[in-house]
Amino acid sequence: MADVPALEAFVAVARLGSVVRAAERLGRTQPSISARIATLEAAWETRLFRRHARGMSLTPEGERLLPAASAALEHLEALDRKAGLAAGGADELRIGSGDALGREAIPRAIARLLRESGDLSIRVLEGSAGRLIEAVRAGEIDSALVTGAPPSDARGGLLFEPILTSRVELLVPRGEPAVTPATLSSLGRRRIVALQRGSGFRKHVEDAFEAAGVPFAPAVEVGNLSLVRRFVAAGLGVAPVPAIAFEGSAARLSVQRRRLGGIPPVPYTLVRRAGIPLTASASRLIERLRR
Repeated sequence: MADVPALEAFVAVARLGSVVRAAERLGRTQPSISARIATLEAAWETRLFRRHARGMSLTPEGERLLPAASAALEHLEALDRKAGLAAGGADELRIGSGDALGREAIPRAIARLLRESGDLSIRVLEGSAGRLIEAVRAGEIDSALVTGAPPSDARGGLLFEPILTSRVELLVPRGEPAVTPATLSSLGRRRIVALQRGSGFRKHVEDAFEAAGVPFAPAVEVGNLSLVRRFVAAGLGVAPVPAIAFEGSAARLSVQRRRLGGIPPVPYTLVRRAGIPLTASASRLIERLRR
């Protein structure tokens, strides 16, 4: 019976046409790849490859077996995810994030991680909290960072851990005269640019306005924080934003950041599957974000 390393070697050599390139892709030695191919050919009693001076090509029997071998590996990966293994390996980082952390904080943390760890396969999935939670549950990603505390009906089989908070600031057009720190009551008289409904940050802002007894009626609603900044820069209003989304970038934003009172810091929560430890790369990333 074929084992997983032998199937991986077969598929890699078939796709790359070379034992050398397959060994590099799988992080193995060339003799180990050749030995696994030989073991597989002996077990199946068939020749899988033609050897050439410049590489290897599949025999007709190898071509017939390759789709089944590829499908078997894909099914095993799906089985591992459902059985509770992390989607990412030691050299992979698979994480989800909303817009705010994905603009500045996560790219900077990943850059530091790469300087320390060298080569790393990275996948960052961006989306709403609901989309990211389901991606963690399905094993598409190993963890996600979402705004606020997810509802109780989303918690089955998942763990939620507070990671960090960000103060809320006000973006105003560049050149607007400095005034005393803005308050929610003062915003009640201004045009507000806000994220669309469904955003965790939008809900956080709405709750603060409601608690202060101030109506929240945005003049402009857009889909992401980049658009929020553009509309403010165009003079179409002012916008409460999580400070962490724009830290270190005010000089190039064509807007100004002002202190804003009345809205508590917005929390960000780590979501991961219960009983599944974070990969080493994800753990290091989270530590950098905490700092």
